[in-house]
Amino acid sequence: MAVVSTDLGRGQVGQVYDPPGERGMAHHSYLSPDGQWVLIVEMQSQGLFLSCRVVPFWGRGDVHVVGPPEGMCTSGAWSPGGKWVYLSARMGGKFHIWRQRFPDGQPEQVTSGIAEEEGIAMAPDGKSFITSVGTHDSMVWMHDQSGEHPTSSEGEAGRVVVSVARQTQLRRTASFSSDGKKLYYLWAIGQTSKAELWVRVLATGKTERVLPSYSMDDFDVSRDGKQVAFAIADKSGLSNLWVAPTDHRSSPRQIVSSAIEDDPNFLPDGDLLFRATEGGANFLYRMHADGSDRRKVSSDHISDFRNVSLDGRWAVVQATDRSGESPYSVFAFPVEGGSPVRLCSHDCIPIWDARGEFLYISFHVQYDPNTYALPIQRSSGLPDLPSTMVSRTEDLKKLKSAVVIPHIVDEAFSSSPYVYTVQSTHRNLFRIPLQ
Repeated sequence: MAVVSTDLGRGQVGQVYDPPGERGMAHHSYLSPDGQWVLIVEMQSQGLFLSCRVVPFWGRGDVHVVGPPEGMCTSGAWSPGGKWVYLSARMGGKFHIWRQRFPDGQPEQVTSGIAEEEGIAMAPDGKSFITSVGTHDSMVWMHDQSGEHPTSSEGEAGRVVVSVARQTQLRRTASFSSDGKKLYYLWAIGQTSKAELWVRVLATGKTERVLPSYSMDDFDVSRDGKQVAFAIADKSGLSNLWVAPTDHRSSPRQIVSSAIEDDPNFLPDGDLLFRATEGGANFLYRMHADGSDRRKVSSDHISDFRNVSLDGRWAVVQATDRSGESPYSVFAFPVEGGSPVRLCSHDCIPIWDARGEFLYISFHVQYDPNTYALPIQRSSGLPDLPSTMVSRTEDLKKLKSAVVIPHIVDEAFSSSPYVYTVQSTHRNLFRIPLQ
């Protein structure tokens, strides 16, 4: 998505700003009061928001990065005189309001505290602004033979609702061990964004940290439970892959690469499957767990890599849909070569269970609060799907084999147990005066 200008008749189109990278997007834009500059909210190729930019309206000249340089900016506004830009930006895991004198000032934090401020609308007189103030919590719950119960408390865990404002990705936040006896999950304790990897022994309820002091964005545990691969974002927000033993006998080791890499998944032979960003485009890559024999699985571009099947035959990816039915769709991508199989439209969420018995498909909760478990056919390694693309929950309800689960399932061992996220958001609009 780019920012363009045009006349009222839409006959004269001019380029204002085109973000770099194949998946670069300008999500929001705000014209300065004098019409000379545009404040832009930008997303890069990995689907992560950057610091905001101010660019010339006429499309020529320097690009100014504004706000906290290591922050994530999702909305903004100009002061009435155009001397200040105001931003809703995330630093240290919290959204607060920042401002910066334009063009030569330094970022200043305007709000602080336990609550977060997301979005901003400036008052016409410039003496105050309106923002949404509140808190957000999430917790992983488990369904098993004994019913429903939380796996953690006094922290934040689980998959957060996907939204532009909260800057979240469809990444793994919980995972069952291959024998179903343990649950691994990311957990941020207290008022911090640093999510560490924990493990819970399901029979006893005992919990412990797997990698103390290592904050990570996503992870996967090897089939034998001896290694964990995970992604850590550096100060600029770019991800690198790490591998560590779960028994703490040696230190975690970063896999050095010039590319941006994330979403690691172990294959049955111990290799890693992951997403790499090169030249502004995303690809599916494979390598040994020590970083050697790094190679592309395919030359086809992808947008997101979500997970891999138990047998290692299929990787779930989001990619351009060449059929023309949808700009993007979700595919089962053959790891060893062959033709991809389209599973559903871009806003569906497929996950494999840990026993290789079901493929769980859900849509975002605002469309349907349920998940549909589809039995996997041994011959193909995939479920029987309709001949046409699954684009809505009604398509899944028509399948006689589908088992309806009354939650958005995050991860599953089989039909039971499975885990899901319970979220709580409390927000109100406030007018905040400026000094």
